[in-house]
Amino acid sequence: MKCLYCNKDTQKDYCSQECQQKAEQYYQKQRKGMPVFAVVALISIGVALLWNHPYRTTISLILLGLDFIVFPFTKASTIRRSGIQKSITIARIIGGIALLSGIISYFFI
Repeated sequence: MKCLYCNKDTQKDYCSQECQQKAEQYYQKQRKGMPVFAVVALISIGVALLWNHPYRTTISLILLGLDFIVFPFTKASTIRRSGIQKSITIARIIGGIALLSGIISYFFI
């Protein structure tokens, strides 16, 4: 069995009290931040699909990138496979790639 936070081998869900507290903080932040995350994601998708503007892709990618950097939430399957700590890193890397892609696309439009 692996620790749900740091993904180290353990006999329980968490390898230490510290990992359990950090996981609880993550889940609390996720509960509070998920509505904002979803609204920003829907706005960015709406901009990409509905707004007829040359910079719609740029704006959409920048919004999505910032959304994933500020709110690094992933699916439960990713957390089970990698742990919360790595899943946060994965989400922020994806957000950074989207943000960088949006900034680069600004210069090529």
